Amino acid sequence: MTLLRSHGSRSNCLHREAHVPSDFRRVHGNDEDRTHRCPECDSWSRIFDGSAAGKDVPTPDPETSPARNAGEPWDGGLSG
Repeated sequence: MTLLRSHGSRSNCLHREAHVPSDFRRVHGNDEDRTHRCPECDSWSRIFDGSAAGKDVPTPDPETSPARNAGEPWDGGLSG
């Protein structure tokens, strides 16, 4: 008999439980392809520095810093 994993499995962000594609986990995750932070809960600047792999990074956390999005002003998605 095969046991199925719950939705809160290895394919989810450990911080926010959002689904994370396998390619993202492989590239940005830790040595076990687990993702500690994802684009839904962290900035790309921090992810590129290693936050998705569980590393402490110097860039302020967008959840606790008033300068969310790594200092880039957020325009509500109106640009572009």
